[in-house]
Amino acid sequence: MRRRPLPLLAAALLAAALTLTSAPAAAVPAQSDRQWREVFSADGTITPMLLPTERTGAMSADSRAAAAAASVVAIQDTGPSSERFDLVIVGDGYTSSQMGLLRQHAQAKWDEIAATAPWSTYRGSVNVWLVEVVSAESGVDNDPTQGISRNTALDMYFWCGNIERLLCLNETKAKQYAAQAPAVDAIVAVGNTSKYGGAGYPSLATVAGANAQAGQIAIHELGHSVGGLADEYWTAGTTYTGAEPTEPNVTKSSSCGKWSAYAGRATPDGGVIGCFQGGHQYANGIYRPSQDSLMRTLGKPFNLIGLDAMDRAIRSKIGGSGTVCTGYQNTRTGSLAAGGSVFQPDGTYYYTANSGTHRACLDGPTGADFNLQLQKWNGSAWAAVATAATSGPDEVLTYSGTAGYYTYLLQSVTGSGSYTFGYSVP
Repeated sequence: MRRRPLPLLAAALLAAALTLTSAPAAAVPAQSDRQWREVFSADGTITPMLLPTERTGAMSADSRAAAAAASVVAIQDTGPSSERFDLVIVGDGYTSSQMGLLRQHAQAKWDEIAATAPWSTYRGSVNVWLVEVVSAESGVDNDPTQGISRNTALDMYFWCGNIERLLCLNETKAKQYAAQAPAVDAIVAVGNTSKYGGAGYPSLATVAGANAQAGQIAIHELGHSVGGLADEYWTAGTTYTGAEPTEPNVTKSSSCGKWSAYAGRATPDGGVIGCFQGGHQYANGIYRPSQDSLMRTLGKPFNLIGLDAMDRAIRSKIGGSGTVCTGYQNTRTGSLAAGGSVFQPDGTYYYTANSGTHRACLDGPTGADFNLQLQKWNGSAWAAVATAATSGPDEVLTYSGTAGYYTYLLQSVTGSGSYTFGYSVP
């Protein structure tokens, strides 16, 4: 039996579906053998549906043996797993003669993920492993129409829960195959199909391998599994009455104090960070940071709150001197005395004629407390526009701004030692 997937957003002009972790408050309570899902239509409307719950059975001895024997190849190997983020890609519906096609689809999905922030910043510090899962037959079930059955290693199929584009699989099998990689921080399962579709599970995301638009599903689902982000869409007529959510991008407080440090700042998904009602799948009693973002609509970037959460999560897996601040347009190195400070780049400033996102990273020595601040010339003085000030040696900063003169201030609160500083300019 197969297990139910978690939320899935739909791409523009394509219908898809997702599973709610709980029913909206205004909905009829689900029975123990049923679950809520929402269908996203081409016009963007959302319809909750109560569907049968699916479960995943244990793997057979033959399936376990096949997983153990699967080959693992590196899409990219950037260093030891102890100092890298390890993304594992598994495939389904690819025969032994189609391993080249699986590699092609896996590379394309990684390229799409790596082109989006903050993955683009850390591309050089991510290991991407492809587990060559061999299926007896090519393709996935119910593709292109219902009733078509194929013998595949991960049991991937469309029309999951009677939702056409919900692409499900046997989660237990997928995790067993992924475990053959040197390390696993996130899993993406690609299916041998060109039909748009995908799904999100607690441990992985599924996507159509040959569909160019389906990669957005994986990027959204990695927001859940890697960044711990909540969805920012909602169902009309529902009200949140639960406790304060643990996710960083939703709150039940109408003051939105959870992200007050970001209030009024421009955000990559458009507009500014504020307090917008609706999110976490509820229309009322809950608030999100921006009008629209990847956690609400596929194809959008993360807002600042989501971007920083993803940044911290990815960076937490990356260790070792000089490995955090890779992938930036410019890099500087130096040292700070205890209580000291320095301006970068090179004790001066830089000018950009473009509006857009400024990104910076400071990698300091273990045991120190270094802070990072971006300042902009306002015509008469330098004014701080963004600050990264955790209690550790490493900081990451993101700011969406207009054209002008900028400089970074690097400060030692406590401790001293060498640092690596990277920054990218719009």
